[in-house]
Amino acid sequence: MANLTITGIIEKMTGKDKDYRYMATSDLLNELNKEGFKLDTDLESKLSNIIIQQLDDAAGDVSGLAVKWWGLFF
Repeated sequence: MANLTITGIIEKMTGKDKDYRYMATSDLLNELNKEGFKLDTDLESKLSNIIIQQLDDAAGDVSGLAVKWWGLFF
């Protein structure tokens, strides 16, 4: 079930709308903070690549959340 949630989040994180990217990244942070949260290898790789792109996002609030995510993930 968690992987379906993450798949939906990934779609929003890669969208053109900065508000959707922000909210999706925020949702991802919430998922990461849940006890027992696990990602499969494929999703982990996809998310890592997306977050690397978001670190350079034109929207400062999106890149700020990406920095927080990076700190939690690694």
